[in-house]
Amino acid sequence: MWDSTEVEVWSTTSFEHVLLCHGRFISSNEIFYVVNVYAPCDFGAKQHLWDSLSVRLQTLAGRRVCVCGDFNAVRCLEERRSSRVEPRQCLRFIEDNNLVDLPLGGRKFTWYKGDGLSMSHLDRFLLSEEWCLAWPNCLQIAQLRGLSDHCPLVLVASEENWGPR
Repeated sequence: MWDSTEVEVWSTTSFEHVLLCHGRFISSNEIFYVVNVYAPCDFGAKQHLWDSLSVRLQTLAGRRVCVCGDFNAVRCLEERRSSRVEPRQCLRFIEDNNLVDLPLGGRKFTWYKGDGLSMSHLDRFLLSEEWCLAWPNCLQIAQLRGLSDHCPLVLVASEENWGPR
């Protein structure tokens, strides 16, 4: 997963629905935390995840943190088509943890149901303020979907890779 000439991973910790990696970028010597999330679909289980993850993120306050993955939730109603689910949980998690939800480039949605009618922005990169200060030009780009019902996301940190805006 990591290019060992670019990234040194010091530790990994997993707990329910989460993989946390701690390391540094070799060229800049910047220390980081990446928290990969695969949220459950169940409302109660998802709320438990947000609560436990918020406790973990509080211990990382003031550090460069990227929370990414499949949140199985939308931030606002515009991020979902053909569904009536209220987005309050995800938005509250983002706001309570002072995370920056980057604009999505490439396409509007990251998940597509096979019927072609239902689609949502379920996958995302959420960044701490410290991450954004270290890399102010970050952008998340949804790429073309392959065999999965989700589009791969790429976090781009250097302006020369941004492409058309």
